[in-house]
Amino acid sequence: MSRFNLIDKAWIKVLDLEEQNQEVSLKEVFQNAHLYQRLAGETETQNFAILRILLAILQTAFDHFDLDGELRPHYRDNWDTENRADLKSLNKTLRRDWRKLWQDKELPQTVFSYLDQWHDRFYLFDDRYPFMQVTADEISEDKISKKKASSLSGKNINRLISESGNKVALFSPKYAAKKNKEILKASEVARWLITLQGYIGLSDKVIFGQEKYKASKGWLFDIGGIYLEGDNLLETLLLNCIAVHSDRRYKGKQQKPAWEYSPAENLEGYFSKFNPDNLAELYTLWSRAIYIDPETDLTEPFECQVVKLPDLRHTNQFLEPMTLWRYNDSGENKGYFTPRKHRPGQAIWRSFGLLALPDSDAEDEKRRQPGIIQWLNKQEEIIGEKVISLRAVSMEDDGNATSWVPVNEICDRLDIRSFVLIDVDESAWMPRINDTVDKTKKMVEIHFQYFLKDINQIRNIKRDDPKYYGFINQNIEEVYFRIDRPFRDWLLSLELYEFKNEKIKVWEDCLYDLINQQVNEIIAKAGPRDYTGIIQDKEVMNIATVHNKFSRILLKGLKEV
Repeated sequence: MSRFNLIDKAWIKVLDLEEQNQEVSLKEVFQNAHLYQRLAGETETQNFAILRILLAILQTAFDHFDLDGELRPHYRDNWDTENRADLKSLNKTLRRDWRKLWQDKELPQTVFSYLDQWHDRFYLFDDRYPFMQVTADEISEDKISKKKASSLSGKNINRLISESGNKVALFSPKYAAKKNKEILKASEVARWLITLQGYIGLSDKVIFGQEKYKASKGWLFDIGGIYLEGDNLLETLLLNCIAVHSDRRYKGKQQKPAWEYSPAENLEGYFSKFNPDNLAELYTLWSRAIYIDPETDLTEPFECQVVKLPDLRHTNQFLEPMTLWRYNDSGENKGYFTPRKHRPGQAIWRSFGLLALPDSDAEDEKRRQPGIIQWLNKQEEIIGEKVISLRAVSMEDDGNATSWVPVNEICDRLDIRSFVLIDVDESAWMPRINDTVDKTKKMVEIHFQYFLKDINQIRNIKRDDPKYYGFINQNIEEVYFRIDRPFRDWLLSLELYEFKNEKIKVWEDCLYDLINQQVNEIIAKAGPRDYTGIIQDKEVMNIATVHNKFSRILLKGLKEV
Protein backbone atom coordinates (compact mmCIF):
# COMPACT_ATOMS: atom_id res chain seq x y z
CA MET A 1 0.00 0.00 0.00
CA SER A 2 1.39 3.40 -1.01
CA ARG A 3 0.10 6.61 0.58
CA PHE A 4 0.99 10.30 0.75
CA ASN A 5 3.50 10.97 -1.98
CA LEU A 6 5.70 13.92 -1.00
CA ILE A 7 6.03 15.06 -4.61
CA ASP A 8 2.28 15.63 -4.92
CA LYS A 9 0.97 16.17 -1.39
CA ALA A 10 1.40 19.38 0.58
CA TRP A 11 3.76 19.02 3.57
CA ILE A 12 6.54 21.64 3.32
CA LYS A 13 5.81 24.81 5.29
CA VAL A 14 6.80 28.06 3.55
CA LEU A 15 6.30 31.78 4.09
CA ASP A 16 5.03 33.50 0.96
CA LEU A 17 5.66 37.06 -0.21
CA GLU A 18 2.47 38.23 1.54
CA GLU A 19 3.77 36.95 4.89
CA GLN A 20 1.29 34.07 4.83
CA ASN A 21 2.19 30.51 5.83
CA GLN A 22 1.44 27.75 3.35
CA GLU A 23 1.92 24.01 3.08
CA VAL A 24 3.15 22.95 -0.36
CA SER A 25 4.35 19.80 -2.11
CA LEU A 26 7.82 19.12 -3.47
CA LYS A 27 6.62 19.88 -6.97
CA GLU A 28 5.05 23.17 -5.85
CA VAL A 29 8.10 24.26 -3.88
CA PHE A 30 10.31 23.97 -6.99
CA GLN A 31 7.70 25.46 -9.34
CA ASN A 32 7.00 28.49 -7.15
CA ALA A 33 10.23 28.97 -5.20
CA HIS A 34 10.40 32.59 -6.40
CA LEU A 35 7.03 33.25 -4.72
CA TYR A 36 8.16 32.08 -1.27
CA GLN A 37 10.38 34.01 1.12
CA ARG A 38 11.75 30.99 2.92
CA LEU A 39 11.00 27.69 4.59
CA ALA A 40 8.83 28.25 7.65
CA GLY A 41 8.47 24.99 9.52
CA GLU A 42 7.96 24.46 13.23
CA THR A 43 11.65 24.95 14.07
CA GLU A 44 14.82 26.26 12.43
CA THR A 45 16.48 22.86 12.78
CA GLN A 46 13.56 21.39 10.85
CA ASN A 47 13.96 24.05 8.15
CA PHE A 48 17.66 23.24 7.84
CA ALA A 49 17.02 19.49 7.56
CA ILE A 50 14.32 19.99 4.90
CA LEU A 51 16.46 22.50 2.98
CA ARG A 52 19.11 19.80 2.61
CA ILE A 53 16.52 17.39 1.19
CA LEU A 54 15.53 20.03 -1.37
CA LEU A 55 19.19 20.61 -2.16
CA ALA A 56 19.77 16.86 -2.58
CA ILE A 57 17.03 16.82 -5.24
CA LEU A 58 18.34 19.97 -6.93
CA GLN A 59 21.99 18.85 -6.80
CA THR A 60 21.11 15.44 -8.25
CA ALA A 61 18.93 16.74 -11.08
CA PHE A 62 21.44 19.48 -11.97
CA ASP A 63 24.33 17.02 -11.84
CA HIS A 64 22.54 14.36 -13.92
CA PHE A 65 21.30 16.55 -16.76
CA ASP A 66 22.45 19.69 -18.55
CA LEU A 67 20.07 22.59 -19.16
CA ASP A 68 18.87 20.99 -22.39
CA GLY A 69 17.91 17.80 -20.55
CA GLU A 70 20.81 15.78 -21.92
CA LEU A 71 22.68 13.34 -19.67
CA ARG A 72 25.96 14.80 -18.46
CA PRO A 73 29.15 12.90 -19.43
CA HIS A 74 29.96 11.48 -15.98
CA TYR A 75 26.69 9.52 -16.05
CA ARG A 76 27.61 7.81 -19.32
CA ASP A 77 29.31 4.45 -19.59
CA ASN A 78 32.46 5.81 -21.24
CA TRP A 79 33.22 8.42 -18.57
CA ASP A 80 36.85 8.30 -17.43
CA THR A 81 37.15 9.46 -13.82
CA GLU A 82 40.94 9.67 -14.12
CA ASN A 83 41.00 11.89 -17.19
CA ARG A 84 41.84 15.37 -15.91
CA ALA A 85 40.92 17.07 -19.17
CA ASP A 86 37.43 15.53 -19.08
CA LEU A 87 36.98 16.50 -15.43
CA LYS A 88 38.11 20.07 -16.10
CA SER A 89 35.69 20.35 -19.01
CA LEU A 90 32.84 18.98 -16.87
CA ASN A 91 33.53 21.42 -14.03
CA LYS A 92 33.62 24.33 -16.47
CA THR A 93 30.26 23.29 -17.91
CA LEU A 94 28.69 22.87 -14.47
CA ARG A 95 29.82 26.33 -13.39
CA ARG A 96 28.58 27.88 -16.63
CA ASP A 97 25.15 26.24 -16.28
CA TRP A 98 24.83 27.34 -12.64
CA ARG A 99 25.63 30.92 -13.61
CA LYS A 100 22.96 30.85 -16.30
CA LEU A 101 20.40 29.65 -13.75
CA TRP A 102 21.40 32.46 -11.40
CA GLN A 103 21.21 35.11 -14.12
CA ASP A 104 17.84 33.84 -15.37
CA LYS A 105 16.60 33.35 -11.78
CA GLU A 106 15.13 29.93 -12.47
CA LEU A 107 15.62 26.33 -11.42
CA PRO A 108 16.47 23.64 -13.97
CA GLN A 109 13.37 22.05 -15.52
CA THR A 110 15.08 18.70 -15.20
CA VAL A 111 14.14 18.78 -11.49
CA PHE A 112 10.60 17.84 -12.48
CA SER A 113 11.75 15.10 -14.86
CA TYR A 114 13.88 13.71 -12.05
CA LEU A 115 10.96 13.73 -9.59
CA ASP A 116 8.76 11.98 -12.15
CA GLN A 117 11.45 9.35 -12.69
CA TRP A 118 11.70 8.55 -8.98
CA HIS A 119 8.06 9.19 -8.06
CA ASP A 120 7.60 5.80 -6.38
CA ARG A 121 10.45 6.50 -3.92
CA PHE A 122 8.71 9.47 -2.30
CA TYR A 123 5.77 7.73 -0.62
CA LEU A 124 5.71 8.44 3.11
CA PHE A 125 3.78 5.22 3.75
CA ASP A 126 4.89 2.31 1.61
CA ASP A 127 5.67 -1.39 2.01
CA ARG A 128 8.63 -1.44 -0.42
CA TYR A 129 10.38 1.94 -0.68
CA PRO A 130 9.14 4.15 2.18
CA PHE A 131 10.79 7.59 2.10
CA MET A 132 13.82 7.80 4.46
CA GLN A 133 12.70 4.57 6.16
CA VAL A 134 13.11 0.79 6.16
CA THR A 135 10.57 -2.01 5.90
CA ALA A 136 9.64 -4.39 8.73
CA ASP A 137 11.98 -7.09 7.38
CA GLU A 138 15.08 -4.90 7.88
CA ILE A 139 14.51 -4.61 11.64
CA SER A 140 13.27 -8.13 12.39
CA GLU A 141 14.29 -9.75 15.69
CA ASP A 142 17.08 -11.84 14.13
CA LYS A 143 18.87 -8.68 12.87
CA ILE A 144 18.84 -6.46 15.96
CA SER A 145 20.20 -6.56 19.51
CA LYS A 146 16.85 -6.90 21.28
CA LYS A 147 13.54 -8.58 20.62
CA LYS A 148 12.14 -5.44 19.04
CA ALA A 149 13.28 -2.00 17.97
CA SER A 150 13.00 1.09 20.18
CA SER A 151 9.65 2.80 19.96
CA LEU A 152 9.08 6.54 19.53
CA SER A 153 5.68 8.19 19.88
CA GLY A 154 4.39 11.33 18.25
CA LYS A 155 5.20 13.44 21.30
CA ASN A 156 8.79 12.09 21.23
CA ILE A 157 9.57 13.15 17.69
CA ASN A 158 7.60 16.41 17.72
CA ARG A 159 10.36 18.77 18.92
CA LEU A 160 7.78 21.34 19.97
CA ILE A 161 6.83 18.87 22.71
CA SER A 162 9.76 16.40 23.12
CA GLU A 163 7.91 14.60 25.90
CA SER A 164 8.88 11.18 27.17
CA GLY A 165 6.74 8.79 29.18
CA ASN A 166 8.55 9.85 32.35
CA LYS A 167 8.47 13.62 32.13
CA VAL A 168 5.60 15.88 31.10
CA ALA A 169 6.52 18.80 28.82
CA LEU A 170 5.43 22.18 30.14
CA PHE A 171 3.82 24.76 27.82
CA SER A 172 3.08 22.15 25.15
CA PRO A 173 1.46 23.53 21.96
CA LYS A 174 -0.89 20.51 22.02
CA TYR A 175 -3.35 19.59 24.76
CA ALA A 176 -2.98 16.15 26.36
CA ALA A 177 -6.62 14.95 26.40
CA LYS A 178 -7.44 11.94 24.21
CA LYS A 179 -3.71 11.45 23.58
CA ASN A 180 -3.73 14.49 21.31
CA LYS A 181 -0.01 15.11 21.89
CA GLU A 182 0.76 11.79 20.21
CA ILE A 183 -1.35 12.34 17.10
CA LEU A 184 0.38 13.64 13.97
CA LYS A 185 -0.94 14.53 10.54
CA ALA A 186 0.84 13.03 7.53
CA SER A 187 2.52 16.36 6.75
CA GLU A 188 3.82 16.56 10.33
CA VAL A 189 5.13 13.01 10.14
CA ALA A 190 7.06 13.89 6.97
CA ARG A 191 8.66 17.02 8.47
CA TRP A 192 9.57 15.41 11.79
CA LEU A 193 10.84 12.23 10.11
CA ILE A 194 13.41 14.27 8.16
CA THR A 195 14.30 16.24 11.28
CA LEU A 196 14.68 13.03 13.30
CA GLN A 197 17.22 11.66 10.83
CA GLY A 198 19.31 14.78 11.40
CA TYR A 199 18.85 15.30 15.14
CA ILE A 200 18.02 12.44 17.52
CA GLY A 201 20.57 11.91 20.31
CA LEU A 202 21.44 8.51 21.81
CA SER A 203 18.71 7.78 24.33
CA ASP A 204 17.31 4.83 22.33
CA LYS A 205 19.11 1.51 22.92
CA VAL A 206 18.69 -0.92 20.03
CA ILE A 207 21.47 -1.57 17.48
CA PHE A 208 21.95 -3.99 14.60
CA GLY A 209 23.52 -7.30 15.65
CA GLN A 210 25.20 -7.89 18.99
CA GLU A 211 28.59 -6.24 18.37
CA LYS A 212 28.70 -2.63 19.55
CA TYR A 213 29.60 0.24 17.23
CA LYS A 214 29.68 4.02 17.56
CA ALA A 215 26.13 5.10 16.84
CA SER A 216 25.04 8.31 15.18
CA LYS A 217 23.08 10.94 17.09
CA GLY A 218 22.31 12.61 13.77
CA TRP A 219 24.93 14.23 11.57
CA LEU A 220 23.23 17.62 11.80
CA PHE A 221 23.28 17.35 15.60
CA ASP A 222 27.09 17.47 15.53
CA ILE A 223 27.69 20.37 13.13
CA GLY A 224 27.52 24.16 13.33
CA GLY A 225 25.09 24.42 10.46
CA ILE A 226 25.28 27.42 8.15
CA TYR A 227 23.57 28.29 4.88
CA LEU A 228 23.08 31.31 2.64
CA GLU A 229 19.67 32.93 2.31
CA GLY A 230 18.73 35.13 -0.64
CA ASP A 231 15.78 37.40 -1.38
CA ASN A 232 13.47 34.41 -1.84
CA LEU A 233 13.54 30.62 -1.65
CA LEU A 234 14.65 30.30 -5.28
CA GLU A 235 17.78 32.35 -4.57
CA THR A 236 18.39 30.40 -1.38
CA LEU A 237 18.30 27.10 -3.26
CA LEU A 238 20.65 28.35 -5.95
CA LEU A 239 23.08 29.98 -3.51
CA ASN A 240 23.44 26.68 -1.64
CA CYS A 241 23.55 24.47 -4.72
CA ILE A 242 27.27 23.77 -5.13
CA ALA A 243 27.83 22.97 -8.78
CA VAL A 244 31.50 22.04 -8.27
CA HIS A 245 32.84 20.96 -4.90
CA SER A 246 35.95 22.81 -3.71
CA ASP A 247 37.69 19.58 -2.65
CA ARG A 248 39.16 17.75 -5.64
CA ARG A 249 38.33 14.35 -4.07
CA TYR A 250 34.62 15.01 -4.64
CA LYS A 251 34.68 16.58 -8.09
CA GLY A 252 33.02 14.55 -10.81
CA LYS A 253 31.35 12.16 -8.35
CA GLN A 254 27.84 11.03 -9.18
CA GLN A 255 25.09 12.25 -6.87
CA LYS A 256 23.45 9.34 -5.03
CA PRO A 257 20.63 10.31 -2.65
CA ALA A 258 19.25 7.68 -0.27
CA TRP A 259 15.94 7.22 -2.12
CA GLU A 260 17.70 5.85 -5.20
CA TYR A 261 18.49 2.71 -3.16
CA SER A 262 16.27 0.15 -1.50
CA PRO A 263 16.11 0.08 2.31
CA ALA A 264 18.29 -3.05 2.35
CA GLU A 265 20.90 -1.42 0.07
CA ASN A 266 21.02 1.66 2.25
CA LEU A 267 21.61 -0.41 5.40
CA GLU A 268 24.28 -2.45 3.67
CA GLY A 269 26.07 0.79 2.82
CA TYR A 270 26.15 1.91 6.46
CA PHE A 271 27.87 -1.31 7.50
CA SER A 272 30.36 -1.58 4.64
CA LYS A 273 32.71 1.23 3.63
CA PHE A 274 30.37 4.04 4.73
CA ASN A 275 32.30 6.95 3.27
CA PRO A 276 30.00 9.31 1.30
CA ASP A 277 31.66 11.04 -1.65
CA ASN A 278 28.79 13.20 -2.92
CA LEU A 279 26.55 15.90 -1.48
CA ALA A 280 23.22 14.23 -2.23
CA GLU A 281 24.25 11.18 -0.20
CA LEU A 282 25.44 13.40 2.66
CA TYR A 283 22.28 15.52 2.65
CA THR A 284 20.07 12.40 2.82
CA LEU A 285 22.10 10.66 5.52
CA TRP A 286 20.23 8.47 8.01
CA SER A 287 20.95 8.29 11.72
CA ARG A 288 18.35 5.57 12.29
CA ALA A 289 16.68 2.73 10.49
CA ILE A 290 13.15 4.01 11.01
CA TYR A 291 10.10 1.84 10.46
CA ILE A 292 6.62 3.32 10.13
CA ASP A 293 3.82 0.83 9.58
CA PRO A 294 2.42 1.64 6.10
CA GLU A 295 -1.06 0.88 7.49
CA THR A 296 -0.68 3.53 10.20
CA ASP A 297 -4.00 5.12 11.19
CA LEU A 298 -3.25 8.80 11.66
CA THR A 299 -6.38 9.32 13.76
CA GLU A 300 -4.68 7.21 16.43
CA PRO A 301 -1.51 7.98 18.43
CA PHE A 302 1.51 7.88 16.13
CA GLU A 303 4.34 5.43 16.72
CA CYS A 304 7.48 4.41 14.86
CA GLN A 305 10.36 2.00 15.55
CA VAL A 306 14.04 2.95 15.34
CA VAL A 307 17.39 1.15 15.34
CA LYS A 308 20.72 2.95 15.64
CA LEU A 309 23.03 3.27 12.64
CA PRO A 310 26.81 3.83 12.65
CA ASP A 311 28.18 7.33 12.99
CA LEU A 312 29.81 9.16 10.10
CA ARG A 313 33.51 9.89 10.51
CA HIS A 314 33.85 13.46 11.79
CA THR A 315 37.57 14.13 11.31
CA ASN A 316 38.44 16.08 8.15
CA GLN A 317 34.99 15.33 6.72
CA PHE A 318 35.35 18.13 4.19
CA LEU A 319 32.58 16.79 1.97
CA GLU A 320 30.31 18.76 4.34
CA PRO A 321 30.09 22.38 3.09
CA MET A 322 27.55 23.73 5.60
CA THR A 323 29.42 23.87 8.90
CA LEU A 324 32.09 25.74 10.81
CA TRP A 325 35.35 23.86 11.42
CA ARG A 326 37.74 23.79 14.34
CA TYR A 327 41.26 22.43 14.50
CA ASN A 328 41.88 20.17 17.50
CA ASP A 329 45.15 20.74 19.37
CA SER A 330 44.36 18.02 21.90
CA GLY A 331 42.00 15.15 22.65
CA GLU A 332 41.05 12.12 20.61
CA ASN A 333 40.83 14.22 17.43
CA LYS A 334 44.19 15.93 17.90
CA GLY A 335 45.69 17.04 14.61
CA TYR A 336 42.37 16.96 12.73
CA PHE A 337 39.53 19.31 11.89
CA THR A 338 36.06 18.49 13.20
CA PRO A 339 32.74 20.35 12.83
CA ARG A 340 32.29 23.11 15.41
CA LYS A 341 28.81 23.56 16.80
CA HIS A 342 27.49 27.04 17.48
CA ARG A 343 27.71 28.16 21.08
CA PRO A 344 24.63 29.09 23.11
CA GLY A 345 24.25 32.82 23.58
CA GLN A 346 27.13 33.68 21.25
CA ALA A 347 26.35 35.70 18.12
CA ILE A 348 27.64 34.24 14.85
CA TRP A 349 29.63 37.41 14.06
CA ARG A 350 31.94 36.54 16.95
CA SER A 351 33.05 33.54 14.85
CA PHE A 352 33.72 35.69 11.79
CA GLY A 353 37.22 34.30 11.27
CA LEU A 354 35.94 30.72 11.15
CA LEU A 355 33.28 31.82 8.69
CA ALA A 356 35.12 34.02 6.28
CA LEU A 357 38.89 33.69 6.37
CA PRO A 358 40.45 31.35 3.78
CA ASP A 359 42.12 28.03 4.63
CA SER A 360 45.38 28.22 6.54
CA ASP A 361 47.99 25.55 7.31
CA ALA A 362 50.07 27.84 9.55
CA GLU A 363 51.17 26.07 12.71
CA ASP A 364 49.87 28.83 14.96
CA GLU A 365 46.51 29.19 13.21
CA LYS A 366 45.20 26.23 11.26
CA ARG A 367 41.91 27.18 9.67
CA ARG A 368 39.32 25.70 7.30
CA GLN A 369 36.77 27.87 5.52
CA PRO A 370 33.24 26.42 5.16
CA GLY A 371 32.64 24.95 1.71
CA ILE A 372 29.53 27.06 1.12
CA ILE A 373 31.63 30.24 1.59
CA GLN A 374 34.32 28.85 -0.73
CA TRP A 375 31.60 28.32 -3.35
CA LEU A 376 30.30 31.87 -2.87
CA ASN A 377 33.83 33.22 -3.32
CA LYS A 378 33.96 31.75 -6.83
CA GLN A 379 30.78 33.61 -7.85
CA GLU A 380 32.08 37.13 -7.19
CA GLU A 381 31.53 38.48 -10.70
CA ILE A 382 28.01 37.18 -11.13
CA ILE A 383 26.56 37.76 -7.65
CA GLY A 384 27.96 41.28 -7.24
CA GLU A 385 27.21 43.56 -4.29
CA LYS A 386 24.21 41.71 -2.89
CA VAL A 387 22.90 41.53 0.67
CA ILE A 388 22.91 37.90 1.79
CA SER A 389 21.64 36.50 5.06
CA LEU A 390 23.96 33.98 6.60
CA ARG A 391 21.90 31.60 8.73
CA ALA A 392 23.39 29.61 11.60
CA VAL A 393 21.64 26.55 13.08
CA SER A 394 22.73 24.10 15.78
CA MET A 395 21.03 21.81 18.27
CA GLU A 396 21.99 22.09 21.93
CA ASP A 397 22.15 18.87 23.95
CA ASP A 398 21.53 18.06 27.61
CA GLY A 399 25.24 17.55 28.35
CA ASN A 400 24.72 13.88 29.24
CA ALA A 401 27.18 11.81 27.20
CA THR A 402 25.07 8.67 27.55
CA SER A 403 21.99 10.18 25.93
CA TRP A 404 22.78 13.55 24.25
CA VAL A 405 19.10 14.48 24.32
CA PRO A 406 18.27 17.48 22.07
CA VAL A 407 17.04 20.27 24.32
CA ASN A 408 17.27 23.59 22.51
CA GLU A 409 18.02 25.24 19.19
CA ILE A 410 20.90 27.66 18.66
CA CYS A 411 19.99 29.99 15.80
CA ASP A 412 21.29 33.25 14.43
CA ARG A 413 21.12 35.36 11.30
CA LEU A 414 23.74 37.74 9.98
CA ASP A 415 22.82 40.08 7.13
CA ILE A 416 25.96 40.89 5.19
CA ARG A 417 26.96 42.22 1.79
CA SER A 418 28.36 39.46 -0.39
CA PHE A 419 31.59 41.34 -1.19
CA VAL A 420 32.51 41.18 2.51
CA LEU A 421 32.72 37.37 2.31
CA ILE A 422 34.37 37.42 -1.12
CA ASP A 423 36.87 40.30 -0.76
CA VAL A 424 39.87 38.34 0.57
CA ASP A 425 42.94 40.42 -0.37
CA GLU A 426 45.10 41.68 2.49
CA SER A 427 43.92 45.25 1.94
CA ALA A 428 40.30 44.21 1.54
CA TRP A 429 37.37 44.01 3.91
CA MET A 430 37.40 40.39 5.08
CA PRO A 431 40.69 40.46 7.06
CA ARG A 432 39.91 43.99 8.30
CA ILE A 433 36.56 42.88 9.68
CA ASN A 434 38.13 39.84 11.30
CA ASP A 435 40.73 42.06 13.00
CA THR A 436 37.92 44.34 14.17
CA VAL A 437 35.98 41.39 15.63
CA ASP A 438 39.11 40.14 17.39
CA LYS A 439 39.80 43.60 18.83
CA THR A 440 36.18 43.89 19.99
CA LYS A 441 36.39 40.54 21.76
CA LYS A 442 39.73 41.53 23.32
CA MET A 443 38.27 44.75 24.71
CA VAL A 444 35.36 42.86 26.27
CA GLU A 445 36.81 39.50 27.28
CA ILE A 446 40.24 40.67 28.46
CA HIS A 447 40.31 44.38 29.38
CA PHE A 448 36.70 44.74 30.56
CA GLN A 449 36.98 41.43 32.39
CA TYR A 450 40.11 42.67 34.24
CA PHE A 451 38.10 45.70 35.35
CA LEU A 452 35.40 43.37 36.71
CA LYS A 453 38.01 41.22 38.48
CA ASP A 454 39.45 44.35 40.12
CA ILE A 455 36.00 45.19 41.49
CA ASN A 456 35.68 41.68 42.89
CA GLN A 457 39.03 42.14 44.58
CA ILE A 458 37.89 45.45 46.11
CA ARG A 459 34.79 43.69 47.41
CA ASN A 460 36.86 40.78 48.77
CA ILE A 461 34.92 38.26 46.67
CA LYS A 462 37.07 35.15 46.20
CA ARG A 463 37.27 32.97 43.09
CA ASP A 464 35.60 30.03 44.85
CA ASP A 465 32.58 32.21 45.62
CA PRO A 466 29.77 31.67 43.04
CA LYS A 467 29.26 35.45 43.01
CA TYR A 468 32.77 35.96 41.58
CA TYR A 469 32.13 34.58 38.10
CA GLY A 470 28.42 35.35 38.31
CA PHE A 471 29.22 39.07 38.42
CA ILE A 472 31.80 38.79 35.62
CA ASN A 473 29.72 36.63 33.28
CA GLN A 474 26.58 38.70 33.73
CA ASN A 475 28.34 41.95 32.86
CA ILE A 476 30.18 40.45 29.88
CA GLU A 477 26.87 39.08 28.60
CA GLU A 478 25.23 42.46 29.07
CA VAL A 479 27.97 44.36 27.26
CA TYR A 480 27.80 41.93 24.34
CA PHE A 481 24.04 42.53 24.28
CA ARG A 482 24.71 46.26 23.96
CA ILE A 483 27.25 45.67 21.21
CA ASP A 484 25.33 43.12 19.14
CA ARG A 485 22.81 45.22 17.19
CA PRO A 486 25.16 48.20 16.58
CA PHE A 487 27.85 45.86 15.26
CA ARG A 488 25.40 44.13 12.91
CA ASP A 489 24.23 47.51 11.63
CA TRP A 490 27.84 48.66 11.16
CA LEU A 491 28.70 45.48 9.26
CA LEU A 492 25.73 45.86 6.93
CA SER A 493 26.59 49.53 6.32
CA LEU A 494 30.00 48.75 4.81
CA GLU A 495 30.56 49.84 1.23
CA LEU A 496 33.07 48.21 -1.12
CA TYR A 497 35.06 51.31 -2.04
CA GLU A 498 34.84 53.48 1.08
CA PHE A 499 37.87 54.34 3.24
CA LYS A 500 38.28 51.29 5.43
CA ASN A 501 40.33 52.85 8.23
CA GLU A 502 37.80 55.61 8.70
CA LYS A 503 34.92 53.14 8.79
CA ILE A 504 36.70 50.97 11.35
CA LYS A 505 37.33 54.06 13.47
CA VAL A 506 33.56 54.69 13.46
CA TRP A 507 33.02 51.26 15.02
CA GLU A 508 35.82 51.66 17.57
CA ASP A 509 34.33 54.96 18.77
CA CYS A 510 30.96 53.26 19.06
CA LEU A 511 32.51 50.34 20.95
CA TYR A 512 34.21 52.73 23.39
CA ASP A 513 30.87 54.39 24.16
CA LEU A 514 28.98 51.12 24.54
CA ILE A 515 31.48 49.55 26.94
CA ASN A 516 31.55 52.76 28.98
CA GLN A 517 27.76 52.69 29.23
CA GLN A 518 28.07 49.35 31.00
CA VAL A 519 30.91 50.61 33.17
CA ASN A 520 28.92 53.70 34.18
CA GLU A 521 26.00 51.52 35.25
CA ILE A 522 28.33 49.53 37.50
CA ILE A 523 29.76 52.71 39.01
CA ALA A 524 26.28 54.15 39.54
CA LYS A 525 25.47 51.12 41.73
CA ALA A 526 28.72 51.32 43.71
CA GLY A 527 28.46 51.34 47.49
CA PRO A 528 30.62 52.85 50.26
CA ARG A 529 32.96 49.83 50.34
CA ASP A 530 33.71 50.27 46.61
CA TYR A 531 34.91 53.82 47.25
CA THR A 532 36.70 53.00 50.49
CA GLY A 533 38.55 50.28 48.65
CA ILE A 534 41.61 48.36 49.81
CA ILE A 535 45.34 48.96 50.09
CA GLN A 536 47.21 47.31 47.21
CA ASP A 537 51.01 47.73 46.98
CA LYS A 538 50.80 50.62 49.49
CA GLU A 539 48.24 52.46 47.33
CA VAL A 540 44.50 52.84 47.57
CA MET A 541 42.63 50.62 45.12
CA ASN A 542 38.98 51.58 44.83
CA ILE A 543 36.34 51.77 42.11
CA ALA A 544 37.55 55.23 41.03
CA THR A 545 41.17 54.14 40.58
CA VAL A 546 40.34 50.94 38.73
CA HIS A 547 37.94 52.92 36.51
CA ASN A 548 40.69 55.36 35.60
CA LYS A 549 43.09 52.49 34.87
CA PHE A 550 40.51 50.74 32.69
CA SER A 551 39.74 53.93 30.72
CA ARG A 552 43.42 54.37 29.88
CA ILE A 553 43.77 50.72 28.82
CA LEU A 554 40.61 50.86 26.71
CA LEU A 555 41.72 53.96 24.85
CA LYS A 556 45.19 52.58 24.27
CA GLY A 557 43.81 49.22 23.10
CA LEU A 558 41.48 50.80 20.57
CA LYS A 559 44.32 52.85 19.11
CA GLU A 560 46.43 49.74 18.50
CA VAL A 561 46.71 48.84 14.82
